[in-house]
Amino acid sequence: MSDAKILDIFYNKLAIEAQTGKIDCFFIINMAFNLILNDEQVTKCNDLPYKGLIIPTLEVNDKEIFDILLVEYVRKALSFYSGKDFEFLEDLNIMEYKNPLERKNEYIVKYIICLLLANASFDDFKNPLAFLQTRIAMFDNKLLPFEEEICLGTINSIGAQLYLKEEKSPIRAETPYRLRSYLKFNNEEILTLPEIYAGSDGDKNILYGIQKSGQCSMVEEKDYLKKIRKGYIAKLNGAPEHYFLAVMLFLSLCEDKDIEIRPFLIQRWNAKRIALYLKAYKNNDYSLAKIEAEHYRIQKNITDILIRYFTKIEDVSTGLDITYMPFSKDSNLHLSLSKSFISRCKAFNEVYKLISDYLKNNNQKLNFQNNSKQNNN
Repeated sequence: MSDAKILDIFYNKLAIEAQTGKIDCFFIINMAFNLILNDEQVTKCNDLPYKGLIIPTLEVNDKEIFDILLVEYVRKALSFYSGKDFEFLEDLNIMEYKNPLERKNEYIVKYIICLLLANASFDDFKNPLAFLQTRIAMFDNKLLPFEEEICLGTINSIGAQLYLKEEKSPIRAETPYRLRSYLKFNNEEILTLPEIYAGSDGDKNILYGIQKSGQCSMVEEKDYLKKIRKGYIAKLNGAPEHYFLAVMLFLSLCEDKDIEIRPFLIQRWNAKRIALYLKAYKNNDYSLAKIEAEHYRIQKNITDILIRYFTKIEDVSTGLDITYMPFSKDSNLHLSLSKSFISRCKAFNEVYKLISDYLKNNNQKLNFQNNSKQNNN
């Protein structure tokens, strides 16, 4: 597929359809945004029937560079994700279309760009060049310098070994990679920790979410959360204990990086809002006002909890500092972590040390291997 065709699909199909709040990717993706090119309003959402939408404007101030980056992103995504991520197109009836391959490629490009924009914050819509550069870099910058699952060591205060692996995420996830981890207790029982959806551009680590793992634990969580709590010492409320442990694991990988947290993704909010409107419209038994209020409550809780993970850890620690709260500088939470980090939660200190020691030893090993190669040459 040519660069021109990818751009044609974006400007003359996807951006036009976004004015209606419905984008045809073989199935409908609920998404709405305005488009400005070089200070000129190109598309605008007018008179949409859905209530409660917050419609962002994609502000492209340098179309030439934007086009180059958008094409690069689409091509990176096509090579990164597997055919399984696009298997929904297997149901496409080729007999319905004059050029079925062309239609299939159009759906794939629209799907990729829609999911890209689904992970954009308010500021990303205002600064799409920086956003695209960051998202492209995420394909090439993993958080971990190793491929295989590794045992980091034992968290003595909990009495369990910590295992960690970074793997590719499905295309619908917020980031190209995700961190999966679990605790193995002395009796060989396993407690799966929440999955970490984060990405890196090389200089900055960005967290999008801490989510319950799709891999079920082999134990009853409540019994083992008590063991984790014993390793905290300092009191932490507001979320299950293993969620805080997953957050600490992420932070331990950010010692030499800027840290940003994306607590709110506007297009995911809009997509849910449109879906609720359509649900109420088709079924008179649903009260639109009630389900909108419930959606707002759930989204606010999700956002508040994500921020609370870090404020709670900051409260019981030294060396973790919140530099900007959301909407004080931009829409993100900004953090910094120093090498002198120490917490009143013993388990946090152990996780931090396990990861720091492993990364330090790994870097020393890589340096030794590189020096050996140079000497041999």
